[in-house]
Order: sequence, then C-alpha cells, then structure tokens
Amino acid sequence: MGCQKAIAKTIVDKQADYILALKENQSELLEEVVDEFRFYKANEFFQELDYGYGRIETRKYSVINNFDLVQSHIKWKGMKSIIRIESTREFKNRNKKA
Repeated sequence: MGCQKAIAKTIVDKQADYILALKENQSELLEEVVDEFRFYKANEFFQELDYGYGRIETRKYSVINNFDLVQSHIKWKGMKSIIRIESTREFKNRNKKA
C-alpha cells in the first residue's frame, strides 16, 4: 500500500487505523520527520536483538507523539504517532556488517 494522504483518509473514514511506510515520495513529511527525530527525544524507545541464521540483528524502535517540527501532519488524517525502525545485521564469525 502506498503512503498517500487519500489512502490514510479513506482508512480513517472507515473507522480503522493505519500504518504507512514513509519513503522519499513524501519529501516534505520525510524531511520534517527526520528533523523531529534529530532534535527531539523519542517518547518511547525499544531495542531487540535477534540471533539466527548465522547473524545478529539489532532493531531499534523509536516513537514520537508530538509533532513540533512535523507541520504537515495536519494533512494526514488521524496521524497520532510516528515510528522509526533502525536495523543492523552482523554476521557471526565474521567482522562484516550488512
């Protein structure tokens, strides 16, 4: 599913919730979100490690609920939180990151 304002509005109008992946096609929102995470502390943070398939994967989840620098959030009906997921993989027995 694409990250489009019309899709978000349709979902909310049907009294449902949504999670959309933000990519470069929404450049204004992306720039504001990057700045928000850069200049403000996340409201929530969680980290997990996954060991399997010959690698160690680290995932970091950050959540913001305030939109001080995300002015375009008003264009996205029902937006309540923004979640950032950062992932790194290291291969066991090798000094190589993916």
